[in-house]
Amino acid sequence: MKRILAAILLLFCSVFAWQMFSPIKLKVVGQPRSTGLIATELEQPFFLTLKSNTGLPIDVDFKTLDQIGVKDTYQLPMMTDGVFDLVSLRLVQNVQHEITLNGLDITGLNINFEKLHALANAYAPIVDKNLQEKYKVKLLGLWTFGPQELYCSKPIHRLSDLKGLKVRVQSEPTVNFMKPLGVIPAIIPFEETLSALKSNLIDCATTSLGSAASAGWLDYVQYYVPIGIGSGVNGYVIALSKWDLLNQEQQDTLQKAFDTHLNKMWQFSENLYLEQQNCVVGKDTCKRKKYNLVKVELPKEDFVLIDHLVKTISLKNWFELCNKEYPQCEAEWLRIAAPLANLD
Repeated sequence: MKRILAAILLLFCSVFAWQMFSPIKLKVVGQPRSTGLIATELEQPFFLTLKSNTGLPIDVDFKTLDQIGVKDTYQLPMMTDGVFDLVSLRLVQNVQHEITLNGLDITGLNINFEKLHALANAYAPIVDKNLQEKYKVKLLGLWTFGPQELYCSKPIHRLSDLKGLKVRVQSEPTVNFMKPLGVIPAIIPFEETLSALKSNLIDCATTSLGSAASAGWLDYVQYYVPIGIGSGVNGYVIALSKWDLLNQEQQDTLQKAFDTHLNKMWQFSENLYLEQQNCVVGKDTCKRKKYNLVKVELPKEDFVLIDHLVKTISLKNWFELCNKEYPQCEAEWLRIAAPLANLD
């Protein structure tokens, strides 16, 4: 009997020790490689060294979105189903699943990096609360690719020149924003846009300047329109089932690692945007590939029109949808984010 009890105790201790010291496996999905340097030079190295840099009991299985061949519009449902454990979440592509994501990237809202960063930090707790309740995922933080601007193969001098042109956009809110301009909008995945530009299926496309350069879009357009159709905000979310396996100290360590990484992402994105501003028009100060695009200086009345569309289309439509799901949505956003959004 003593031998049997000893064997049971040994087995129990072995199982307990295995549970205590077995690494937590994290299936991580990053941004598509074609989105550019922020994905390849910052995000991928961060995840590949996360275990060694933090000393946490984790095993990171990192793959980019294009490697696994999954559409970015299904990231949140697939996390709920346990397909992924930690995701570099593409916000505008997942708005149909969690409506408050739109509050972090209002279509047409032209604000600088500093104010965008402040807006994201201020509104993040609202988004995090809803993500935890609906999808059982925790928001670890937010970052941006930079302004989602416009690149065209047809001559553009003012917004009215967009009438009748086929324009690649990222999401339904962008479709609604562009339609009053007479645009023919088309939601096309990022990785399929280069082919559409090459074959003249579209006349213009929106993305960040750094991503447009890295993906090769700038070789097939002649006009650069520097208006923020979107803000390019993205985030990191982790399944609560994995987060809860970490003790408080380990959670703090992981969050601190992400905080440091996210600050680098914001700074890198802004620096890259400023660098590419020189490169897109072929200035000698460019240290990357030079282009010779026409930088369009829109007239003042076009910016007045954009502000009007933000208030009457982007915000109005979003508030209506969001209030149906969260009755306090509009009031919360106006209280928290509006002071940072350059809204009169």
